[in-house]
Amino acid sequence: MSGLSGYDSEVVGFDSVAAKKRPEMSNSTQTNFGEAGVGCQTNSSNDIGCSASPDDFTDDILKEYPPPGLNEFLRKVVPVVMDQLDQNDRDYPYNSSDSDEEEVLNAKLFQELKIQDGIGSGDHQSSILGLTWSSAGNSLAVSIGQLQHEAWCQNSGLIKVFTLKRAGGDKFVHSLDISEKNCVTVLKYHPSVAALLAYGTTSGEVVLCNLMNGSLEEGTQLASPSGCHGSRRVSALQWADAPLANIYLVMQIHSKGKRRGAADQVLFSSGSDGTLNAWQVNANLKVFENIICYNVNASRKVTPDITCFDFIKPSPLRPSSDKIPEDIFIVGSRSGALYLCKIKAQNELADPVIDVLDGHNTCVLDIAFSVQKPNIFVSVSMDSELRVYDVKHSSALKVLCLDYPISCMCWLPTVPCVLLGLAQGERDLLKLYNVSAGKDVQVEGFNGDACVTCVAVNQAGLCRIAAGDTEGRVRVWELPTRRIRMSAEDLDF
Repeated sequence: MSGLSGYDSEVVGFDSVAAKKRPEMSNSTQTNFGEAGVGCQTNSSNDIGCSASPDDFTDDILKEYPPPGLNEFLRKVVPVVMDQLDQNDRDYPYNSSDSDEEEVLNAKLFQELKIQDGIGSGDHQSSILGLTWSSAGNSLAVSIGQLQHEAWCQNSGLIKVFTLKRAGGDKFVHSLDISEKNCVTVLKYHPSVAALLAYGTTSGEVVLCNLMNGSLEEGTQLASPSGCHGSRRVSALQWADAPLANIYLVMQIHSKGKRRGAADQVLFSSGSDGTLNAWQVNANLKVFENIICYNVNASRKVTPDITCFDFIKPSPLRPSSDKIPEDIFIVGSRSGALYLCKIKAQNELADPVIDVLDGHNTCVLDIAFSVQKPNIFVSVSMDSELRVYDVKHSSALKVLCLDYPISCMCWLPTVPCVLLGLAQGERDLLKLYNVSAGKDVQVEGFNGDACVTCVAVNQAGLCRIAAGDTEGRVRVWELPTRRIRMSAEDLDF
């Protein structure tokens, strides 16, 4: 009611309904307490008085009710009170934290990009194969190509870069094209260096682009050696954070005796041939060297078709009694197997697998470690099964069978919920899922009837979600993640 303190008008009042005023009477209470043995004695005296009695209300007085001036007072005060209550409703969306009613979030469609450039031939339509946000959230790179290939890729690939232009009404505007001789299957911006963009192709190449000046000039592209990943499809890419990059750069120093540069970065890439490579890259010094090549599950002589992988998130603030290994990663395969791996040096066995987890029955679409609880990771498979694992156990903590087809997944950065792309969306393109509670979070606005192929989330300020589909369209939404109600139980998996 802070708005009432500034209300400025003439004073309005009304007379008492009492016929005559009586002198003020005192009201007092006296208590004497005494104790002797087990007995006590209490004396009280009350004198109660009021300024009006029933006899004072005559017919003439009752006929004048309400008192003169009351209606005028209410007409002036009530509108201000209602305006202030409406303002409070806008400022505080939750009137009661104890309410059991679940609020429905509204995802606002920020922009829709229709990307049609004639890629493909015949009945094959170009699809969105991958997309990634820059670290600042002001750039979006999109890969366009063929989703399915009968034998090997004979189509050219294309990457389109869109930049957020303030002068253009805060919309993403096409700013750059990057062409490839084969389809680009996956691409990743560096999480902190906005100018570094890496991508992988169906022919096994891994390419690094330096977009420092917002354009692709001569000498700003670095490619992996020929024959990388057995010249087969690059299935996943990931940039190492600072602690993980330091481990592999020290490994490179010990193996080759070369000094590291201040701008050195580490990039991981996996291929369908069962290999996972760690690369030392430096766009300024034009360095693109292999640190180590892991042959996943080579000791068991069963080479997996790797579809995804993820490294555990570091947790330096965890208490020593609750420490977990920070040198492990998980690899998913097309057969549904999940491999628990450990970081190994160059002079050790190239197979990093230390355990085979109780995995899925079909292709693993994606794997992602939790940010809130680093030892927890989730995986989704083609049969719409979502599993929650703890790295300390080989079996899943939870197995959730969803009633809608899934094509991709990613964690929301600020809340323990995963965003799921739907493979056959009839009304919704995306679903937000609370992993701990095992239920959907009610979100309106993800409307559409296409098949989502990839999804990416950026949390630089506003939470923006980009999703690509098989019809060559990219939609960008804004989601108010701060309004998602979470409690301590939501971190208890």
